[in-house]
Amino acid sequence: MERRSLIKMLLGGGIFGLLLGNSSLRKGEAGFIRPPGAEPEELFLATCARCGKCAEICPLGCIKIAHGEQGLAIGTPYIVPVEGYCDLCMKCTEVCTTGALKPVPKENVRMGLAEIDKEICLARKGEDCRVCHAACPFYDKAIKLEDYKYPVVDPDYCTGCGRCENVCIASPQKAAVVKPRND
Repeated sequence: MERRSLIKMLLGGGIFGLLLGNSSLRKGEAGFIRPPGAEPEELFLATCARCGKCAEICPLGCIKIAHGEQGLAIGTPYIVPVEGYCDLCMKCTEVCTTGALKPVPKENVRMGLAEIDKEICLARKGEDCRVCHAACPFYDKAIKLEDYKYPVVDPDYCTGCGRCENVCIASPQKAAVVKPRND
């Protein structure tokens, strides 16, 4: 990419992001789970070039690009765990030319935080279900089993990758749901 084009893209994205800085999208309030290594929401919106390279390179196809229905976040990447989880390959951070997504060690990724609804969880209803616990990439750290049966999320280890929500077999509503962190 030419230097002039890159500068125009960065300035355009930065100005657009600054204009959005006062919107309701600040600090994940609109519910977006950003790809791994994302800057805090306000800085992310100001920095993201909205080029879509992160979505193109994602091997699982879990990164979506916001369209008009997502309001002012149009063109920015986000993840919907129920549709596809992030395997923390970090390829999206490698193609981000603006620094909106920065490489971080997998164990330090904090895209969101899983919550397990005790009213919906099959294990809490007496079923023999440990699907979310077994699927978690940080086995027995991010999701632990209370009394060797009931899944409990440890926020110190949960990356918000969405694997637990994606594999949850509770139906029609998922017991494990990942929500954006507002750190």
